Amino acid sequence: MKRWVLALGITLGAAGSTAAQEAACGQCPPEEVKPPTDDREFRDFLNQEYQAYLLAMQDYLNCLGREHESATKEINEIMARWMLWFGDDAKIHSNSPEPARP
Repeated sequence: MKRWVLALGITLGAAGSTAAQEAACGQCPPEEVKPPTDDREFRDFLNQEYQAYLLAMQDYLNCLGREHESATKEINEIMARWMLWFGDDAKIHSNSPEPARP
């Protein structure tokens, strides 16, 4: 029973992450269909699908980059204020057995 629940959780987790990606970028990947050499119209359609997807994903990655820069700036400003106001008391305490990583 535990294995079934674990397998279901892994499956749902993977499906959820794909759905989240599609919702976030608003674009589904193009179908994995090899373009035919004898159907120019269908080949052009598939080519346009790939182009649209790659352009949308580039926009999405650029957006993520801007968001990362904004979040990093905010964190640095808040950390600087925290250290200024609290001095030596500005320490993060963790119960994690893993060492902190920068």
